[in-house]
Amino acid sequence: SSFRGSTLAASTLSFHARTSTSSNMGAVMSRVEEGLKAPRIKKAKTRMNKLMSNAWWVGGHAVWTAMTSVIVLAVPVFFEYERECQMFEQMAAVQGAQMSAATPA
Repeated sequence: SSFRGSTLAASTLSFHARTSTSSNMGAVMSRVEEGLKAPRIKKAKTRMNKLMSNAWWVGGHAVWTAMTSVIVLAVPVFFEYERECQMFEQMAAVQGAQMSAATPA
């Protein structure tokens, strides 16, 4: 019987601790909301949003410029390199055929 009573007392205490914690949390949240309405915080938030917007715009244009440069400058060089490699492979095949044809059996 005393064990039951102590368990009940502990659960009641736990309930009161939780409710006071949640009311404290509510007080903290309302103070945070009040703080976010302060003029300095509003100004900082506006500036941060503008900074992020500008950074997104500049980043997008930088990526567009980089990709366009790669397409215009690097891709033709890559294709020319591949064509040159094919030419060397063909020359090696022709030389190999000539060498094997010139060898008497």
